[in-house]
Amino acid sequence: MITIRRTKNMLGMILATVTGLLLFIYISIVYLPIIALKDEKTGVKLARKKLRWLSKLVLRSLGVKLRVIYKNRKNINALEREEGIIFVCNHQSNLDIPTIVSALHIDVGFVAKKEMKSWPFFSIWMKKSKCVFLNRENPREGIKDIREAVKLIKEGYPIVIFPEGERTIDGEILRFKKGSFKLATETNGIIVPLTIKGTFNIQKRGEWKMKRNQLVTIVVDEPIYVSSLSKDELKDLSTTVREIIEKNYNKIK
Repeated sequence: MITIRRTKNMLGMILATVTGLLLFIYISIVYLPIIALKDEKTGVKLARKKLRWLSKLVLRSLGVKLRVIYKNRKNINALEREEGIIFVCNHQSNLDIPTIVSALHIDVGFVAKKEMKSWPFFSIWMKKSKCVFLNRENPREGIKDIREAVKLIKEGYPIVIFPEGERTIDGEILRFKKGSFKLATETNGIIVPLTIKGTFNIQKRGEWKMKRNQLVTIVVDEPIYVSSLSKDELKDLSTTVREIIEKNYNKIK
């Protein structure tokens, strides 16, 4: 009985993968030429819209049950892109990016690891969506990547960062790297803490296999206006944001 169930799950995963791949190819053939003809702002907006559609497709193929909790949706809706919006999130799994894109009503790009440039199809849409691929091995190149992200935020493109710098190994939230918060301090923008829980159960770090039909929760907390923080508050910013995310994480059932 267990063998039959495993076989069905495997066949379902293969079917979902093949279907997803064909749709990726189709949407790339149809929409990439259209995006290329648009002005930059319109092209990025369309690319991010299609990235959200593709992300939802990925979650649907895995049977993910997505739950989104806003602490104050009205305050998030009132955010002005031109002020510079940075979503700060803990990092659980490779599925975090499609989950966040699917969950948020605001179109976002990401500061992602350089290795994601080689992801087939999905990386194309990340590039078109003005995502920044961070080189962590070369500090000089890494600084250039951070400057590029700062420029994008100032131009009104909301960005998501993962300040742990890597995915969790055991599900627990790692230490936040202070350097990640340069995006917020250099733009004098707005930080929105995001907490994600559940993607770790779908695919753990270092594993290829995925579990289907898992519950994933995202908590969108109150915005933090960097411009209104004191020097001492700025110094403790990474700790403060981590505490908010960890508190939400521990409350999620």
